[in-house]
Amino acid sequence: MRFSGGPMSTIVVVRKNGVACIGADTMSSLGSLRQRAHHVANCGKIAEIDGTYIGLTGTSASLVVLRSYFSNPERPRDFSSTDAIFETLRYAHQELKAAYHMATQPASGEEYETTQFYGLAANEHGIFAIYSYRTCQEFHQYWAAGSGRDFALGALKACYDEVETAEEAVKIALKAAAEFDSGTGAPFECHSVPLLEKATKRGASRSSGSKKKAQRQSPRKKRSAGSSSSGS
Repeated sequence: MRFSGGPMSTIVVVRKNGVACIGADTMSSLGSLRQRAHHVANCGKIAEIDGTYIGLTGTSASLVVLRSYFSNPERPRDFSSTDAIFETLRYAHQELKAAYHMATQPASGEEYETTQFYGLAANEHGIFAIYSYRTCQEFHQYWAAGSGRDFALGALKACYDEVETAEEAVKIALKAAAEFDSGTGAPFECHSVPLLEKATKRGASRSSGSKKKAQRQSPRKKRSAGSSSSGS
């Protein structure tokens, strides 16, 4: 995470065997200056909001603002679905501008005002990505964000089917990012949450549906290739 500027950090989320896990590195940077965890007391990049763990990339101020805003129990929050997260952040947007002086970049050619949060979330309902337009995506297995994202995603692709737990996959991905990305550094912070039975079944059925769809498509491709060959 940077004191200001781009998304220098790596955040990873994984769901596997009925558990959702989120992890992040703990290094901050300011230009070429690196601040590792043994120098900084508050080096964490993940906030816990009523059972939802949210990790943010980019400026370190974003995590401070996030914690401060939701420290007021009267402010609405619902992180149970992509639509609920969108509505939660949409409601927060006006107060983030008024009370926290958030810059929304209205003159930069953006289609909408931006909320300066970009990161990932994990809770009993699943794993999610949060974007600056307040929109959200939910993932079946894993995702990563930040400057080490590509390295983390490659590691997750390679290890996901081989490991037993979500936390194992998260740690492998973060180690890969720290190995190759200058904005990512150990040690790592991880939090795991048991998924609700409903969320577990939803994820399993989606994965099963994707596999069946791929199997149905495969024979059609073979028949297409065969008919083309016989006609030539």
